[in-house]
Amino acid sequence: MSIPAESEDGPKDQEGRQQQPGAGQHDAPPSPGGGPLDGDTRVRRVIPPELPLGWTQMGPEAVEPSPADRVRYPWDVVEEDGGHGGGEGNNAHLAFPPPGGELVVVGTAGQKITRMGGRELVARCGAGLTRLVLRSHLLRRMDGGMGGFEKLELLELYDNQIEALEGLDDGDDDGGGGKPGTTLRVLDMSYNVIRDMGPVRLCP
Repeated sequence: MSIPAESEDGPKDQEGRQQQPGAGQHDAPPSPGGGPLDGDTRVRRVIPPELPLGWTQMGPEAVEPSPADRVRYPWDVVEEDGGHGGGEGNNAHLAFPPPGGELVVVGTAGQKITRMGGRELVARCGAGLTRLVLRSHLLRRMDGGMGGFEKLELLELYDNQIEALEGLDDGDDDGGGGKPGTTLRVLDMSYNVIRDMGPVRLCP
């Protein structure tokens, strides 16, 4: 009985020919631990796709300011030069200078005012303005310079964010006697955050 000789190249048959592996006999890939794999020996590597990270790169230019931080004056929502249709919503019919000595800008629809404008508001409206209504806006303070309104009888800043009564005695500095406080007949500051109502003592 003869025994097939083996060499460094692998086992050989009786005639010295090297044996070839049979069909379906392949070297199994090594397992992670170094031993044979159980079951299916096919290993598939899955590479996840790259995630779009552009939306995480939010610079200052991508941050929208809040409506209260935008600078918007009454004339920004009202057409100038006596025209019509320049404003938005309830203010589409208004114009500067306001006819009849009355400026009423309602912010329940369209753009909201965040600054009163002070002396520039007086210059645009005229010193003879008698009624000023800036209702339902985002005003945080009463700008100075309203002493230029020499005949203001009604001031309504209803539904804003005003924290203090200011500017009612602006006229004292130029001998105006505390305008517009001394000429007011109606002052409506409802739905604001005012804590001290002392300045209303100027009003008759």
